[in-house]
Amino acid sequence: MSTTIRRAAGTQTFADVLLSALRIRRLTTEKDLADLRTGSTLQVFCASSTLGTVRMAPIGKGRTIPLTASGYLHLTAEQASWQNRRTRESVALQGPFGLAVSEKKAGLRKMIRLDLTAGGEQHMIVIPKADVPLVTQALDALSG
Repeated sequence: MSTTIRRAAGTQTFADVLLSALRIRRLTTEKDLADLRTGSTLQVFCASSTLGTVRMAPIGKGRTIPLTASGYLHLTAEQASWQNRRTRESVALQGPFGLAVSEKKAGLRKMIRLDLTAGGEQHMIVIPKADVPLVTQALDALSG
């Protein structure tokens, strides 16, 4: 990974939203793509219940469901990886990649749930809608 890591346009903190509202700093997908081509590592918020170590939560009567872990996709021109925000566990994603909008909703207005195929494995991810073009183009470029 490159030493230059920055958040993508859709992955915003409170300070990013405030600076954008004041027109001090406005990030765009076009700038994200240009930075990706120049070697920067872009960090995209990505929640998943299937990447990394899957933790199960009891829901009663002996049944369990997978917990969704929040983390970040780290995208470079050479690789893609996911890192759990809490445990710092990192998972390198291997191509070929496939990305499709899931039939299920993400539950949040600015987020989208996607079905990710990476190296023959199926994963569910939730990312900001504004970062979909960046993630799509980055994974397409990595697939060759």
